[in-house]
Amino acid sequence: MLKNLSFLFLFAAVPAAAQTNFDVLGTLDAAQIRRLPSDLQLPADKSWGANYTLKGVISVTEDGPYINTVDGRLFKLDLSERKAARFEGKTVVIEAQARQADDLSILKVGRITEYLPKAGEIEPAPYQPRRRQALLLENKDGLITMGNVRTMRSAVPQENSYDWTSMTMYPDRIKNVYFVKKPFPPEFIAAHSFLVFTFEKGALKDADGNEPMALALSIEGRTRVGQSFSPLTGLGKSFGIIWSLSTWEEYAARTVYHEKFRLIPYPVLLSHDQKAQLLREAMQLAAVDREGEFYNTVKNNCTNNLIILMNRVLPKERRIKMWTIPYMVYNVRATLPQFVIGNLQKRGLLGKEFADIHDAQSLNTLLP
Repeated sequence: MLKNLSFLFLFAAVPAAAQTNFDVLGTLDAAQIRRLPSDLQLPADKSWGANYTLKGVISVTEDGPYINTVDGRLFKLDLSERKAARFEGKTVVIEAQARQADDLSILKVGRITEYLPKAGEIEPAPYQPRRRQALLLENKDGLITMGNVRTMRSAVPQENSYDWTSMTMYPDRIKNVYFVKKPFPPEFIAAHSFLVFTFEKGALKDADGNEPMALALSIEGRTRVGQSFSPLTGLGKSFGIIWSLSTWEEYAARTVYHEKFRLIPYPVLLSHDQKAQLLREAMQLAAVDREGEFYNTVKNNCTNNLIILMNRVLPKERRIKMWTIPYMVYNVRATLPQFVIGNLQKRGLLGKEFADIHDAQSLNTLLP
């Protein structure tokens, strides 16, 4: 998730007067960060979890106001009748928020303005080619087929070239789920995380009939050509978000050979039925068109969305609390991988470290 997370601890480690000066965080060393309380509360605006900016046409119905986006999506709006009536039938730009990534039933509108295109308006740069919108091509008779799954057709993937396929899977023939940590310096606090699903023989095949070892779901900032991700800019509305699918082999090889990082899988401790349902939920949410939704380093990131997914299959009494103070202060143990892993292990939802995959030899590690 993050290459440098020191700045996130500013609000717990320095006086309020300095809380807008991110440079202060450079003074924190590893020992100081380790001494921070495990129930540290991360700062957040008084807001819901996922920020949106959308362009579309406003319509007012008996059921309330809606926006029909330029790409054909329909969202119900939390917007006063008076204000909605002012913009009915007009093309607008709204800044709004959804509760979280799996609850887009209503968008709470913070700002709405009529869209008046300007002469010479510049189109944004295209998205970087590493990530594509996952497509749900089929979901019936116990079978799911997903499109736009990144794969590789050589022993080592080319650094700036990507291969794509469709992937057919049988959720009821799932074997295991792994929560995978991808540490970044400083490794004691910073990491990306994602899910990996393994299957019985013959239950996961690509369009050519090949059987990868496993399927990976990684939730990432969706950057455009010329952009580079940073956790600081990820606190603002700088990057889109995408739920990206790839084969485990492709993701792992690219991590080891090109990024020079390592991967640490932990088995997710769920029943077989819960694992199958987790896969179904993950594929359906991966296929949601999130154009206009923003990645957020704290509230809408690689890790907290994995917890949201897990909560969908856990009984109410075992679900992870996402907010320490609802919609004001986010729970650090639901959003930062290094805290999340310990929290899940303590709750009996995650096993011990399974492997450390960091070189060509360890890439051959079998995920059962």
